[in-house]
Amino acid sequence: MLFEQFSVDKAIYLSYIGANRKYRVMGHGGKLLDATLAALDKVKSEFEVENGRLAIITPDRYAETYDIMGNHFTHDEPLCRSFGVVWEEEHKRDIYEKLICNVSICMISKDSNEIIGVLVNGIMKISDPPMDLSKFNYEPLRSLYIFLTHKDKEVKFFEHFGVDEAIHFFALGVKRQYRRMGLGGKLLAAAVAMSRELGFKVSKIDGVSNFSQRIIEKHGFETLCTLPYDSYLYNGHPLKDGTGEHTEMKIYGLRL
Repeated sequence: MLFEQFSVDKAIYLSYIGANRKYRVMGHGGKLLDATLAALDKVKSEFEVENGRLAIITPDRYAETYDIMGNHFTHDEPLCRSFGVVWEEEHKRDIYEKLICNVSICMISKDSNEIIGVLVNGIMKISDPPMDLSKFNYEPLRSLYIFLTHKDKEVKFFEHFGVDEAIHFFALGVKRQYRRMGLGGKLLAAAVAMSRELGFKVSKIDGVSNFSQRIIEKHGFETLCTLPYDSYLYNGHPLKDGTGEHTEMKIYGLRL
């Protein structure tokens, strides 16, 4: 169970209070995919690197994306460690539901033609029903999502920005051997530029590590809420026990 501590000797169970998150799905070849391909093509030259090119993640690249998420993201992500989340079928299905929105991007090596970094994205609408957490039988993943979404009503994202739709930058992962080369920042900057071209007015992202927070804040995102890991318990242990040097999560928004 997940707890939030309000004092040294008092903790309260966090029940799920709802999240305005459900990703709009459009099939491969739909109008959104066509628009996304055109939008990325228009802006990508500014963000590509000498040995890497940007692309939309299409179905022929899903398997590579799952490999990065399973072997180069989940194992290293601080909250996944704290909640004991490992890559399994429910996690894969959740990523798939975002990929088929056709707004996720990747960096591809020009030498090997393999994906070396991904930014998995989805679309949020104020009219969407709460995310159905009962679909997760895998308890660690369900508890992780409870934590990620339990401040949504307090943050009032849509009301804060005065919009009814936003793009959600969900998961940023880079293969270990390509880290510390600035690829994460290039992917985020490209996604911001692409989203503007698509007509989105606002983007949302969660920063769960020191590394991701530095990248996000460098690109001008506004901090909407801070969640200190030492204020939460999971199965009787502070979340910070598994997050190492990373001390808090931040919820961010950016007006595009």
